[in-house]
Amino acid sequence: MKHSDFHIGLDFYSSGGFPYRCTDVGQRTITAICLDRTSGQWYAGPPYPVEEKLFDELKINDCYLTETDAIKEAIAETDRGVMPAYPSEAMSRFMKARRTPDYSDYPNKPLLRLNKVSGGDILHPYGVTKRGEFWSVLCYLPFDEEYLELDEYSFLSLPLAMEDDYRARKVCRG
Repeated sequence: MKHSDFHIGLDFYSSGGFPYRCTDVGQRTITAICLDRTSGQWYAGPPYPVEEKLFDELKINDCYLTETDAIKEAIAETDRGVMPAYPSEAMSRFMKARRTPDYSDYPNKPLLRLNKVSGGDILHPYGVTKRGEFWSVLCYLPFDEEYLELDEYSFLSLPLAMEDDYRARKVCRG
């Protein structure tokens, strides 16, 4: 979905398939409440007796008006085939990294949802580690099936990976 698709009262689905209702539309974000309660009294507001969630540009792009739209987009994404599948070994490593004390203590978790690009390589952050008083970001390179560690500020300074970067990397590897 696009930011312009939203209005107060709109029901939609998040990327995880959860139903939400838009409660506010800002300049670049929207807020919404999850429709996961049995009684409609939970949705009376504002103010609401349930937590409002903030959806930024990335989260908005992953929203859908219907479950059918979500399924169609998932199929289209697979057909575009710009991102390789993650092997089970990598997924296991990601899950272990997110159960560490360092990950729990990391104050900048939103950074870890942003894939970056460096020298044509796509870097998928999956965890962190603390080195003294500084943080390092653990990255997976999905096209090479390799791992690397970058200091937090070096990772932060890299440009966001866009669909064209994935395509270029796929062609380069091809």
